[in-house]
Amino acid sequence: MIWFIMIATGLFTFATRFIMLSNGISNRPPPWLVDALGFVPIAVLTAIIVPAILLDPADQTIALWDNPRLFAAALAIIAALVTRQMITTIGVGLVALWILQWAM
Repeated sequence: MIWFIMIATGLFTFATRFIMLSNGISNRPPPWLVDALGFVPIAVLTAIIVPAILLDPADQTIALWDNPRLFAAALAIIAALVTRQMITTIGVGLVALWILQWAM
């Protein structure tokens, strides 16, 4: 069974690379695929960031009221909406997190 899985994944990997490099298909993906791929970064970042903000590292439960990461994230979101600068957003988020962790 393991040999079948290894051979099948190898063939699938080869096929996906070969199709893109060969002239068998057009060079442009269909418009519906381009539209769908626009949502991938948002979905991936949401799946990474939301658990890191909401879950309490001590017991892996959702912490809302006594969670300094949640309030720091809210301040970082406000800074991002106001300034539209990444470095300012990161700076505001980090400083807010440090101050809130020190205060709580």
